[in-house]
Amino acid sequence: MANCTVIPVPALSDNYMYLIVDNETKQAAAVDPVDIDAIQKAAADNGATINTILTTHNHWDHSGGNLKLVKAVSTINRVYGGIGDDVPGCTHEVGDGDTFTIGTNTTVKVLFTPCHTPGHVCYHVDDAHVFTGDTMFVSGAGNFNTGTPAQMTEAFDKILGLPESTYVWVGHEYTAKNCAFACFCEPNNEELKKRLEWAKGQGSIHSGGKGTIPSTIAMEKACNPFARIDSLSVMEFCGPCDDRSERMRLVRKGKDDWGRKS
Repeated sequence: MANCTVIPVPALSDNYMYLIVDNETKQAAAVDPVDIDAIQKAAADNGATINTILTTHNHWDHSGGNLKLVKAVSTINRVYGGIGDDVPGCTHEVGDGDTFTIGTNTTVKVLFTPCHTPGHVCYHVDDAHVFTGDTMFVSGAGNFNTGTPAQMTEAFDKILGLPESTYVWVGHEYTAKNCAFACFCEPNNEELKKRLEWAKGQGSIHSGGKGTIPSTIAMEKACNPFARIDSLSVMEFCGPCDDRSERMRLVRKGKDDWGRKS
């Protein structure tokens, strides 16, 4: 039996917050709780008590609710954020390999994934879930901002090293557009074409659809061009290039250029 339950909570126009509830104690962690009313309602609806905030990174649409939620919910005594990311209200700065628990049984292990922000982290929970913030999206990746292609390559390698059955919970609903670029990047990949049609059919939770979360590590290996920089078809898209980080840069550039034209 699983030690925890994950409850996705939509926020803003395309953000995802999450409530991670330890099944035995009903103690819960709120992931990137930018909309404090919505996350508190989710906790109440599920009989859970929020005592922890997990922040993937410092951008306002992920961390902007931290101080308000701490003020509103007296049971919160821990706010986690990545080392050097200046997360608002952070009480525990964490780095790669750090571990802690939610409630009695739900384990959390930190993956340090700087690139999108200097201290971005992902949270590997209960050996079954990973919360990737704005590092990995369904069939996509976050902007590198001040980070480097080498950092994003390392971050993806860490995430993709998790078991293939691991559920991937991302920071935004960008899947349909990401899948469209994936098809542009690998035009002969039939699995990607199916994935694009599926994503279009699912729509967004934010506008009354079903949404596309969670993904899995196995699915990202099959359908995410940023996870497929070692595949022959993505290598062909990049052109002659032996360096993996350079291929990551070229896929990112390809996505940006495609986005401006589409």
